[in-house]
Formats: sequence, structure tokens, C-alpha cells
Amino acid sequence: MTLTADPRLDAAVAQGWEAMAVAIAAAGAIRASRWLARRAGDPDLAETAEALFAALLGADPEDRGEALLALAEVAEEVEDDPLADALWEGALESAEATGDADAIAEATARLAVLAERLGDPLAAAEYRIAFLNWRRRPGHASDPEAVEEAFDEIVRLAQRDGAQKEAAVWAYRQACYARLLEANDERAVEGDWEADSEAYSGWA
Repeated sequence: MTLTADPRLDAAVAQGWEAMAVAIAAAGAIRASRWLARRAGDPDLAETAEALFAALLGADPEDRGEALLALAEVAEEVEDDPLADALWEGALESAEATGDADAIAEATARLAVLAERLGDPLAAAEYRIAFLNWRRRPGHASDPEAVEEAFDEIVRLAQRDGAQKEAAVWAYRQACYARLLEANDERAVEGDWEADSEAYSGWA
């Protein structure tokens, strides 16, 4: 990552997606694409990035979501974690607005990886827990594999964080979900699979 001649966009990265969205809108697609290319140290990136930023600034919600996913991937490829974190937050927000379960699962997983890389397993787990809470809402559906992956990761992260009791609780919840899935219970695919509708939460 290289600091650029556009301090407003550089500063917005550290402030998160909300600030970035404002800065990108103010800059426009051409300026934002040149900024990203300079930040990545890859002049050839500008042309591809311009189309993505144009879609991001457009009116179609699905196009905006796809552009955010692609831009976040670019940030990861150039190992710009702060930028990737902000863009994945944007991708998650966009996916939640459109109800795109696959994109929600993908953005959640990437944010969790970034949080763990920064040495915060609880924060990483909370992204996974938020996905499960989203999935449990009425009318929300997803690939069961995304739910199972979230459970796997929460158990692993709890163990890594030294929260052995909580790891056992999450493993039990996972086993209950697995039984529903094996029984072809529709709750394993859509809506809340828990008898208690209280939202999941992390550990202290």
C-alpha cells in the first residue's frame, strides 16, 4: 500500500466504509480509479477500477454490490488490509440491503479473517455470529454450508480465545442444527432453527 496524492480518500480508508462512500462519491469514478491504481502501485489497474467505481456510483443496487465485491477482492490481492476491510464492510452493507445471502456470507467471512489477522478472535467470531443472526430472521435463507462454516469458525475462534465453555455451547448449537439438516427440516434452510428466538451473542 502506498499513500497517494489524494489525502481525502486515503484518510477515508481509516475511517471505514461510511466515510469512504462519501469520499468516492465526491471524487467520481475517474479520480477514484486513479487513486486506487496509485495506492496499489499498479497503473494498469486504473482502467478496470474505473468501470467498477462507475458501477458503484450507479443506480443499480446489484451492480453496486458486485462492484464492491470486486473492489474488495482487488484490495486483498494487493494486500491492502485497511482498504479491504472498509470495502468488505461496504459489500456486507450492500448485500444486506439486497438480501444476497451468498454475498453476505462471503463478506462476513472475509471480515472475520481480517479481524483474526489483527489478533482479535472475538471480533472475528462476532462477524460470524452476526451472519447466523441474520440467517435466523423470518424469511431469510442461505446455503446450509454457510451456516455450518460459521459454526465451525465460531467454535474454533472461541477455543483460540481461551473461551472453552463458550466453545462447548457453540458446538452444542451446531450439533442441534446438524440434526435438523440431516432430517431435511426446512428450518435448516430458511428462518430460525432455534426454539428460543433470542439473538446469539459473543463472549466477554
